[in-house]
Amino acid sequence: MWLQLRVADFRTIIHFVGVFVLGIGAAMLLPLGTAVAWREWGPALDYVLGMGVALSAGMALMHADVVRERITYTHAFAITALGWLVASLVAAVPLAFSGNYLSYLDAAFDALSGLTTSGLTVVTGLDHMAHAHNMWRHLMHLIGGQGIVVAALSLAVGLRAGGFSLYVAEARDERILPNVLHTVRFIWVVTVAYVGIGTLVLFLLMLRLGMAPGRGVLHAFWMAVATYDTGGFGPQSMNAMYYHSATFEFVTLTLMIAGALNFNLHAQVWRGGYDELWRNIEVRVLAFNILVLSLLTSAGLALSTTFGGGPLESWRKGAYHVFSAHTGTGHQTIYGSQWLADMGPAVLAAIMIAMAAGGAASSTAGGIKALRLGIIGKALLQQVKDALSPRSSVSNARYHHLRRQMLTPEVVSAAAMVFIMYTVTYLTGAFIGAEYGYDLRSAAFESISATANVGLSTGITSATMPTGLKLTYMLQMWAGRLEFLAVLALAAHVVLAVARVSRVFRRA
Repeated sequence: MWLQLRVADFRTIIHFVGVFVLGIGAAMLLPLGTAVAWREWGPALDYVLGMGVALSAGMALMHADVVRERITYTHAFAITALGWLVASLVAAVPLAFSGNYLSYLDAAFDALSGLTTSGLTVVTGLDHMAHAHNMWRHLMHLIGGQGIVVAALSLAVGLRAGGFSLYVAEARDERILPNVLHTVRFIWVVTVAYVGIGTLVLFLLMLRLGMAPGRGVLHAFWMAVATYDTGGFGPQSMNAMYYHSATFEFVTLTLMIAGALNFNLHAQVWRGGYDELWRNIEVRVLAFNILVLSLLTSAGLALSTTFGGGPLESWRKGAYHVFSAHTGTGHQTIYGSQWLADMGPAVLAAIMIAMAAGGAASSTAGGIKALRLGIIGKALLQQVKDALSPRSSVSNARYHHLRRQMLTPEVVSAAAMVFIMYTVTYLTGAFIGAEYGYDLRSAAFESISATANVGLSTGITSATMPTGLKLTYMLQMWAGRLEFLAVLALAAHVVLAVARVSRVFRRA
């Protein structure tokens, strides 16, 4: 039986969505400060206007009275799904004024891509974009990588009551510390540490590459954020290829790995539990997948003789893109057109598998997640073992994830359900892209990249692609980031609201 929501419930949902919108408005202070520092007066006005829209909309939404003192799980899923969507629409306002987008929809596409850390972009003239707008694009990665709910909870912005239900609704079901506020603050501590170190190392590299200090520190910060938060945006249209540096690739590869690991695993390591790095099922699945797919990709590149440089260069190109795909980062050191023209079917298949698989649960990465793949794999092995064992024998399968855990039917069912939802979405997006006239391989690549929040692109994603396909990829990025449940819950709320309104009209 469907839960019947009352008017008070809808008011609660609207009120807390307003909190998120206010937070987006407050975050625009940083790009505004960047515009002032670089004397970009036009972009500065864009953020003044953007803040005005965000603050006005946020205050209007928060004006809805909250009757219940506590946020329930029913509220939390709707608040989270709607909050991410509305926050993206508001975050797009200054981008729409920038002159780098053909329409407000294109700006909304990039805002949603930024917040979901997808990295797909429809920007035009990126190489000449104002520093303030580039700051905002990458700051959205920073906000979205940790989560809008996490950002709000870390500041305790009216969300103390029911905070854990919101945390779970944002596709994070592992509490690192007993108190949810301490949990989200730990997430920010880890983020600041990695982004800070990454920025420093990349800044020194930028200086070595000949950049001016001011521009170098901006590029270093933006690329550290985009890499650690597995986002994929870059300040230049050539993305990681712009820097032409093996050292840059090594540094960003290290940040990719850090960003794709479970925040709970970071906590274990910080406490001295280093053995968790090789005992954890997620780490083992990630390591195995990346090793096998890197070997396959490197062999494919060596056989194609596209890049030259021998086996070492093939390994470098292959491994970097497998890491980028598997962690959901989306940095690439080739042109988008080369995926189909030069890579060959084996390489393309390996990268698509890596993107679809994704990183670790409760990390900044997207995709199906290594934990679920490990659980499904364990369950399949257990099925074979049971089939070959005597009927009288009883065996209990276990797996190690932060601690020894039982492989129960409920755990397997939950993992399989999410696996199926991702797979169906991957295929649906691929068929929609093919219906628009794109090659099926390219359409499948782009669909997986959008749903798994990766950002690698064969070139389909651009300002000139059909509006229907833009909306499709936006829906995929949104649903994939929230792992479907919150989006489905919001859809149920909408159906209930429409049904209630229709009943009122029928009675009238």
